[in-house]
Amino acid sequence: MQSTRQEILTILKEERQATVEDLAERLELTPMTIRHHLNVLQAQALVAASKVRRSKKVGRPRLVYTLTEAADALFPQGYGELARHLVTEVKDSVGQAQTEAIFRRIAERVADEAPPSVEGQSFEERLDQVVDFLQEQGFLSRWEKNNEGYVLINVNCPYRRISQQHGEVCLLDTELIRRLLGVEPRRESSMAAGDGSCRYLVVPPNG
Repeated sequence: MQSTRQEILTILKEERQATVEDLAERLELTPMTIRHHLNVLQAQALVAASKVRRSKKVGRPRLVYTLTEAADALFPQGYGELARHLVTEVKDSVGQAQTEAIFRRIAERVADEAPPSVEGQSFEERLDQVVDFLQEQGFLSRWEKNNEGYVLINVNCPYRRISQQHGEVCLLDTELIRRLLGVEPRRESSMAAGDGSCRYLVVPPNG
């Protein structure tokens, strides 16, 4: 990202909001230049503008710019490290078996948020539905058909770094797939083990 736009985002992060004039003064640039950069940031859904009436109630309302949630995600986050420490603490406190049970219950909660299967729905239609739901959870998913059944493929794992240190995190995947499809998945590869994707063989209940 261009340095000027990054500076604008940083100022909005620090000040929570700013006008074109505020930014122009802070960065020692013309208002026209600032507007150009703000237009680009708005097009990228990183900045939002809202109208605020002037205190003297004369003239047109001025535009005040703020960061969007998408822009907030560009700044350093500590969620991964926090989650890693939480998993370590849970394992040390309750042991391996209870930790695995906790992850299975988490998968159950996530599965409860998924769209339910529809009566008369084919297995492939349900797979499409499950893939869409997994995409919403941060996976990059697709499925393929093979001689044994179907292979559900995840090429992105939203908690990959944690799973590399805590393998039980992968129970979230297998338990979630089991609950969503109603079949027992067989893991064929895992990103946590260094593979390029997580692949799960799933066979329809009727074979």
